Order: sequence, then structure tokens, then C-alpha cells
Amino acid sequence: MTTRTLTVNISEEIYRRLEERARAAAQPVDSIVVQTIAQSFAPKERLPPALRSELDAMEYLSDDDLWAIARSVASPDTLALYDLLLERKREGMLTSEGRQWLVQVEQDTDSLMVRKAHALLLLKQRGHTLPTLDQLHAPTS
Repeated sequence: MTTRTLTVNISEEIYRRLEERARAAAQPVDSIVVQTIAQSFAPKERLPPALRSELDAMEYLSDDDLWAIARSVASPDTLALYDLLLERKREGMLTSEGRQWLVQVEQDTDSLMVRKAHALLLLKQRGHTLPTLDQLHAPTS
């Protein structure tokens, strides 16, 4: 593979964080930079095709629709089922069917988080100021 050299000016704060990550990984800073850049291009490719298509389609949604996705939450029933399945797993009482349910619930909630994150990314790219986590999860009246 051909490589190229790139010189980039970054803040002292970002460099310090890269150094910390490099120390923790016992790797040189430039390796961490290359890994970080490569990871920024790859996430979508690792997603299931249906979810990838859904994220692509979100680019055509209105801001209001994107805000609705960003504020969406898993249903109380889904959360209760997830808690029950995790409890049974901890107790060693999760059946084969329960394991399948747990995998499905985890996939569903992971997909929800990815959709929410993508909606917020699109809103940010459109110039919106994003709320803090507390603001995002505050009950609406």
C-alpha cells in the first residue's frame, strides 16, 4: 500500500489527548492518528445493509423529523424486557429463547442509538445547536 505524508496543525489539547491514547495503547502517536482517521470512515460500512440504507435516507428528512428521531426513546416495555432478560442471564436462568430475545433487544436498542446519533449529526451539519444530554432527555411539556 502506498502511503503519503500529511502535515496538520492541531491544538495542544488534541495532541495531549492523542499522546494519552498512544501511551495507553503502547503505540506511537502517528499510529493512533491513522487509526482514528480510518475509523472515522469505516463505521457505516460495518452496519447491517438495512440500517445503512435507513441512515442514508435520513439525509432527506426534514429538521422536525430528525429532531423527533433524536428525541426518541425505547418503549417502557422494551426496557422492562431487557432488564428482565439481563437479570435472568446474571442468575444463569436464561433459556435459549431468552438468549435470542436478548440479542434481538440489544440489536434494536443499538440501532435506535445509531439512528439518534445520525439524526444529531445531520442536524449539526445543518447548522443547529445541539442540546446537552440533560436537555435532550428532559421531559417535554
